[in-house]
Amino acid sequence: MADIVDTIATAFSDALATMISVLPKIIGAIIILIIGYIVGKFIGGLVRKILEKTTLDNKLIKGTIIDRVLQSANMSFENMMGKIVSIFFYVIFILAAIDILDIELLSVFVSEVLLYLPNLIAGILVLVIGLIAVEWITKLIIHTTKEYKVISADLVTMAVRAILIFFIIMIALDQWRIDTSIIYTFMQPLAWGVAAAIAVAFGWGFKDVVADWSKNKVDEWNKKTK
Repeated sequence: MADIVDTIATAFSDALATMISVLPKIIGAIIILIIGYIVGKFIGGLVRKILEKTTLDNKLIKGTIIDRVLQSANMSFENMMGKIVSIFFYVIFILAAIDILDIELLSVFVSEVLLYLPNLIAGILVLVIGLIAVEWITKLIIHTTKEYKVISADLVTMAVRAILIFFIIMIALDQWRIDTSIIYTFMQPLAWGVAAAIAVAFGWGFKDVVADWSKNKVDEWNKKTK
């Protein structure tokens, strides 16, 4: 009976000693989490307020696919960017808190996440900037095709937009280290086929424009030589 009591007492004592040794790490991790929440909240709010004052959303994303997605989610561009910045700092401080606990498995996880973080940020930037650029290019094409009355302008614009969005998504996925080789294998021939069709459509649509331009130039030349 005495041996059983001694065993229980020893086990309890060891557990208590382990808890006491780990307690400072747990307290440190909690403090780091609290600081991270405050920092993330503050900097995210600061970014949101700066963007609201610059009215960047009206200049960059007004009428774009990002604007439509944000409207459907009842969120502004400024709020989205503020939340992204806040989440970025939350993740950094969460990883720091996990590292303080000094648990080997979690430490390996932290290292992997930190190595992946630049790819994650790069992919998000590619996606956001790329989609904004696509909308600008699409508007330029719409304006040009309307001005010169290009045949099948809507079809051409839709096809160009779809191809550009596809390649931007592929680039973002590559940045996120997602294997896209199979998708490229199937989609590249289709993309080249669509691109060829677009080129033909543009050529056919602009043939009258080119003909008129050439005729005007010839008339001008004839007038000068007379």
